[in-house]
Amino acid sequence: MLKTVKVISLFFLIFFILLGFSLFSGIKIDSFTLGNFSVSKFYLKLDKKLILETQNVKINLQKNSDRSSFKDTLNLISNLNYVLNIFERISVKNLYIGDNKVTVFLDKNQLYVDNKYVNISSEIKMDNNFIDLNINSIYFKDNTLTLFGNIKIDLEKNVASFFGKYIYKYVEGDINTKLSNDIFDFYLSAEKQIDSLIFLKDFFRLDKVAEAWMYDNVEGKIKLNYLLGKIDLKNKKPIIDSIKGQAVIDNAKIRFHKNAKTVNTPKLVVNYENNTLSFDLEKPMYDKSKLYGSRVYITDLTSLKKGVVHVDLKSDSILNKDILEILNAYKISLPVKQFSGELSSKLLLEIPYLASRKMHAFGEFKAQNAIFRLGSFEFYANKADVTLKDTIVTINKAHVKHKDILDANLNLTIDTKNKMATGKTNINSFEIKKDNDNIISLKDFDTDINIDFNEKTILNIAKLNTQLLINEDNVEINIPELQKVYLYSDLLKNIKVKEGKLKINIIDENNINFDIDAKNLDFPFKKNAQLIKDLNATGVIKNGSTFIKTADSDINIILKKNKSPLIKLNNIDLVLSDNEVNSSTSYPDIDIELKNSTIILDEQHKYDTSWINLNIKDSNIKFKGEALNLDFPISKNGGKVTSLEVNGEFKDKQLKLETTDKKISLNYNLENEKINMNVVDYDVIYNTNEDSKTENSISYDIKGVDSNIIINKEHIAKANSYNFKFQKDSTEIELKYNLTSFYYKKDIDGNINFDAQNMNDSFLNSLLGKNLIKDGNVNLTASGKDDKVIGYANLNETKIVDLAILNNLIILINTSPAIINPFLAIPSVVGMATNGGFNLNGYRIIEGRVDFSYDFKNKYLNMNHIETKGNGIDFDGNMTIDFQTSNVDAILKLIFFKDYSKLVGYIPVVNYVLLGDEKRVDTEVIISGTLDEPEYKTNLINEGVTAPVNFIKRLITTPIDLLKSIGSDKDKEK
Repeated sequence: MLKTVKVISLFFLIFFILLGFSLFSGIKIDSFTLGNFSVSKFYLKLDKKLILETQNVKINLQKNSDRSSFKDTLNLISNLNYVLNIFERISVKNLYIGDNKVTVFLDKNQLYVDNKYVNISSEIKMDNNFIDLNINSIYFKDNTLTLFGNIKIDLEKNVASFFGKYIYKYVEGDINTKLSNDIFDFYLSAEKQIDSLIFLKDFFRLDKVAEAWMYDNVEGKIKLNYLLGKIDLKNKKPIIDSIKGQAVIDNAKIRFHKNAKTVNTPKLVVNYENNTLSFDLEKPMYDKSKLYGSRVYITDLTSLKKGVVHVDLKSDSILNKDILEILNAYKISLPVKQFSGELSSKLLLEIPYLASRKMHAFGEFKAQNAIFRLGSFEFYANKADVTLKDTIVTINKAHVKHKDILDANLNLTIDTKNKMATGKTNINSFEIKKDNDNIISLKDFDTDINIDFNEKTILNIAKLNTQLLINEDNVEINIPELQKVYLYSDLLKNIKVKEGKLKINIIDENNINFDIDAKNLDFPFKKNAQLIKDLNATGVIKNGSTFIKTADSDINIILKKNKSPLIKLNNIDLVLSDNEVNSSTSYPDIDIELKNSTIILDEQHKYDTSWINLNIKDSNIKFKGEALNLDFPISKNGGKVTSLEVNGEFKDKQLKLETTDKKISLNYNLENEKINMNVVDYDVIYNTNEDSKTENSISYDIKGVDSNIIINKEHIAKANSYNFKFQKDSTEIELKYNLTSFYYKKDIDGNINFDAQNMNDSFLNSLLGKNLIKDGNVNLTASGKDDKVIGYANLNETKIVDLAILNNLIILINTSPAIINPFLAIPSVVGMATNGGFNLNGYRIIEGRVDFSYDFKNKYLNMNHIETKGNGIDFDGNMTIDFQTSNVDAILKLIFFKDYSKLVGYIPVVNYVLLGDEKRVDTEVIISGTLDEPEYKTNLINEGVTAPVNFIKRLITTPIDLLKSIGSDKDKEK
């Protein structure tokens, strides 16, 4: 700007010399060019002082990169007195100086300048060597700074002072400055709270660590009380020792480390003096932990080599995750964490700017009645002194407890750098137990210990050859020689495990896992028909319960407080025999769940199961499950039942079962081989011709409801209810089916009694295994001995529909010449058709009786007397059937044309002429062959030929017989 003024002044001086005489009247030039200088629309006049007006002025200068609004303004103000002494008024609309466009307006006491770097609007007063500028505004364009106030310039002393206000970005406040001898002295404050001091970065650049603390690590509403200092404009550097400042931040958040959360404080005072930046915190909180009395200060703030951040932490909060999180951010790893109790903490961290310099840490922690966690191993410390010096942590005079597991005195030195610790401990007690049984129990046990804190925390106890692996979430105990801890374990003693290995994983006192490899066991389990002697299993103790299972999960053992032990077996057989494992039938109180297993009650009684749950208490076994491959005489939907879901009980050789649907219940006496059974909706199988040893050796007493008895697979005795007893030498059946009553008994002496009343077609057809009769009922009574019975049967209103003998006989009669006799055919056919009696669809019996005897052994039936009265035909005779050969032998007299006989029987004289003395038509049939292919011999042909002769004979003799009959009737009246 100075060069511009000098060029302009020179320009006007030349013109003044050459054209001075014309200035009084004014000079106008449309355009003028001289070297790097050109002008257009030029007007110059002298009136006391010069008056200059021009439209465009161009001065082509080499570009100057070392320009700024601040320096440009200082040069303008410093040379303003020269311009004011020469010019009264200046108006330059466009002044181009290099790449900078300038607009200048000066009129007595008003000044306006606008260029690339600055915009000035001010009132000017001149008083000898003093210039007083009443600044409307000075706007520094390159850093968006605006000033309002008053500038006083002492031209003689070359000193400029400014008093006023500033607006810089989002900050505004008071500012006082003084410029003298290239030293810029400033003082400023902020009127309102601001969000950050980061605006100072535009004026003061520090090391990145210092700037992080100045601008990034603190959040909150900031009140800048003051900032003062000096800047060397010549060297473009602040004078550090001169700078002082103070800011107050309400509801502040300060971050000690980028990897840690912020510390919250209601009030934070930031002071800077003597190159030290300090942060004083009022009631600071890190998350929920108090850090009262803590502060942060940075010495040698502006020195990269000497700068050190001091984090001075004081706290009465416990050594919890908050405090440890701050330490971990600085890569200080304390191996312990506190959850409750009292703790007094002092910790000083000295963190140099340079990573090559060593960080130092000094800490003291005094705990009382505190609960700590070492890794994931939680313990109680009545008293403990913990000190930290750089990487060494020392625990002195620590009395520790781990709930009901551990009580010990401990002295330990920990090197956190190589993560190794050594020390001594006196174990007052160390117990891992389930209820009253301990897994391990140590008392008054002294030992040296060493701990490796590297990837995992490993504690070694040499005396027991035992290793504790302390992980983040659990503690693992490895005991490779059980015999060394056998004397200290009631559990091992109780289950008699003296040999093997044991690994224990303690998550907490309610969650303990273990692996056991036991030898020489004495358990009642079999696999592949061999008793299990060795057991490799894993276990869990959780919330007072113990869970043990083998690697293949075939055996699971569950022990719960106040409950019986539970054993789950899969593909493992359970031996309850008193001669394989135990010497008596007494069992421990226990629950057992089986899958795909066999229960061995003794050598003869073994039961397969898909699943079954047993409860053993006081040697009484109760169970529920599904039994497979059963050999009970039970049937459902036509098939033998071999599997059932049952509830049951076994005690003193007594087996009781009940199906879950309550349809079957039984009581099995294993010593007497006797079964009492109740059946509903299931059928009972009874084989009279089976010689099975099992069937013959077991006695059954069965009561059934809505159950059938299936006899020899083909014959079914339907029943609403029955009592059925059968054993090797006796059988008794008492049965009810609707109106049918059925009774059969064979006693031990071979006496047989049989009585069946009101057997309807449904019952009898099912019993016989074929559709033989329809409608009506049959009564049967028989008795005997040694497989032979004699009895009789009565038939009422019954139709026989499926018997080959009768069917063939019907065909024979219907095709006989006697039946088609022209004298008799019409009324007889009408009678059979209308009464539905004797025809091809069967034979209806109105009433009938059969006297018979039957040999069960030889299957021989002798119906020595058969007498039936049917609708259309009657039978009278006898028949024998050999069911082994199916041979039949019968002589039957058939009496038919009964409808016609009835019709003429009521007409005197005529009945005798047509029917004869017996008033009927009959014939005799001899049957032989087999049941399926019977053969017949009859006299129907001969009787058909002689029928007309007999009719003529009776017609001639009828008058004589009629008179005799009348006389006979009179004698009867007398």
